[in-house]
Amino acid sequence: MNELLTKSLSEFEAGRIDMDALIALWRRHGCDDTAIPEKWRTVLDGLLMRLESARLFSQDSCSFSRSELLATMREWLVRVQQQMQQQQ
Repeated sequence: MNELLTKSLSEFEAGRIDMDALIALWRRHGCDDTAIPEKWRTVLDGLLMRLESARLFSQDSCSFSRSELLATMREWLVRVQQQMQQQQ
């Protein structure tokens, strides 16, 4: 999961995948992954909803900064990975 989601962020930032593909991938491998604790999936769902809202506007013209959301998604990924390793 970690490698796939990290790669998808890099692919998006490089323009190789679009916002819809990024969100779909994160929903499938983040929000829908029952191996991830429920609270972490809920947080990710909120981030993705904000990203979907930001997508409707050009760049950062709405209250959600796309670049800040992407940085937060990276942080979410690091933290959930740490949490899952601690539980093993």
